[in-house]
Amino acid sequence: MFFDWSSTDFKPNEWKYYPLAYRHDMSYDIDALNCTLPAIVEFPNLMRQKSWIAIVVSSLVSMYLFVILAIVCDDYLVPAMERLCYTLRMTYDVAGATFLAASTSAPELFVNFVGTFVTNGDIGLGTIVGSSVFNVLVIAGVCGIFTQPSKLDWWPVTRDTAWYLIAIASLTYVLYDSLVTWYEAFAFLLLYIAYVIQLSFDRRIQNLVRHEHAESELLDEDPMTREEEPLKGFRDHVCAKPQTESNFYQWTWWAVKYPAELMLACTVPSVRSIFFLSMILAVLWISLISYLLAWFLTILGYNLKIPDAIMGLTVLAAGTSVPEVASSYIVSKKGYGSMAICNAIGSNTFDIFICLGLPWLLKILIYQQKIEIDSTALTITTAMLVITAAVLYLGLLAKILLNKENMCDIEDPSGFSG
Repeated sequence: MFFDWSSTDFKPNEWKYYPLAYRHDMSYDIDALNCTLPAIVEFPNLMRQKSWIAIVVSSLVSMYLFVILAIVCDDYLVPAMERLCYTLRMTYDVAGATFLAASTSAPELFVNFVGTFVTNGDIGLGTIVGSSVFNVLVIAGVCGIFTQPSKLDWWPVTRDTAWYLIAIASLTYVLYDSLVTWYEAFAFLLLYIAYVIQLSFDRRIQNLVRHEHAESELLDEDPMTREEEPLKGFRDHVCAKPQTESNFYQWTWWAVKYPAELMLACTVPSVRSIFFLSMILAVLWISLISYLLAWFLTILGYNLKIPDAIMGLTVLAAGTSVPEVASSYIVSKKGYGSMAICNAIGSNTFDIFICLGLPWLLKILIYQQKIEIDSTALTITTAMLVITAAVLYLGLLAKILLNKENMCDIEDPSGFSG
């Protein structure tokens, strides 16, 4: 296979140097060897020679990119979302399922654009599937273990889980024949529009279906004026230092992340100024970092002889889900449990409908041909997505029943405590 390339596998007199890839001349020899062209040849020509140096460098760079993603989310994306919720008078669950989910899913969208137009492989689809599993299980686990218990209303969780199952069913139907047509990709976009419209009328629908809903989930405090956890300005990002009595670990961590803090402070306006511009630039940063992550993790996988699809399902999926984990942890720590869970589930719906549908539709319209997708593992993929959704929802449902038996532990029997 292509992970065992050596210099004797190709004819030297047919080699031509390309700054970015060898793809055009190498493809003939690849076909002769009955191999699939690896994703690494579609990225810039750097560290393609297998060595332990490439493994160490790509690992360190990838970990630092994860740190930058976390900083972008913590200092810019989530605070901008708070100001957006307050300005539009949105409930936390709707904001988590729409704006926050779309913003934190920028890595998956960008990676799938790379997988669809650049590498022409399965890394994009693998990342979407792996990220969906990661979001549902890991985000719920992190928020439950590392944050204080917070009440979750059953309505938004049930609503977003139902739409997620619709997205899974749609993906299964589209991939059944291993071909994606323009109308199938366009249907994904229409389904997401329908989802957003339903969220827009969510409070009215709730009033028709149920007698009460969680008014406390509506943001009623201006983030600009709050005294606890105030929004950071430019000076706070650039001039902040650990306390004099801080230990060596705290000073080391500050020194490691300060270059990223300075770089972001100089390129992204503070959320105390034009918060919408801060959100847009934060998403652009996330997209750029995601491309670099896809590149260096592909180098790492190539050197470790890990197939592209496996890298997408595991390491790359976890890496691109860092914004979801960070944002969900932050809002859950503040007591907004519905926003955290709806961000996790809503991100999965956005991943399937938009992160897959939009690149597919654009490629079909540009190249005027259907997209071929390897669906040999479709049954396993579908089962994995459905099982994770069921585990999350049934876990919350079991908590409801437990709370009903212990009424003293809750204030409202219509919600869960998680």
